[in-house]
Amino acid sequence: MPGRVKGKTLVAKDEGDDAHGVLVKVYGEETSGAIGVIEQPFEPRAMLPPHVHQNDVWLYILEGEMHVRVGDEVVQATSGCWVLKPRLVPHTMWNASDEPARLFEVYTPGGFERFFQDFGDLLAQGPVGLDEMNRVGEAHGIRFFDDWIPEITAAYGVRVMGA
Repeated sequence: MPGRVKGKTLVAKDEGDDAHGVLVKVYGEETSGAIGVIEQPFEPRAMLPPHVHQNDVWLYILEGEMHVRVGDEVVQATSGCWVLKPRLVPHTMWNASDEPARLFEVYTPGGFERFFQDFGDLLAQGPVGLDEMNRVGEAHGIRFFDDWIPEITAAYGVRVMGA
């Protein structure tokens, strides 16, 4: 997949810096720190471990469907839906279907998009636990936890990514 030329006015559909399958479409430094944008595929039956971070995240579903838990609220988002994951509010997301999903995430402020390179480097080494994920995530202002995992994996038949 073609890379992205930083500072371009247009970012084409097939452009982006590949961070282990996640495409960085816009870097925070290109917007004076205002936003960062990634495009991410999401495997069927996969769950991102619950976490909190220091920025707001707007999730836009391009294809497929995703479940998102923010605090105590669970929503099912389909293609064309937006979901807000506010800063410092515990949240997680998962694809409970047998079909892949694809989504955009918009980070405000920007900068968090750089997490995906470090996280991908860690996952490339094999299965990882929350301690390793938190070690890598600390520099990016994200903290993972294991609350909700047994409940969600049992109810939706998903597995935790990276485990």
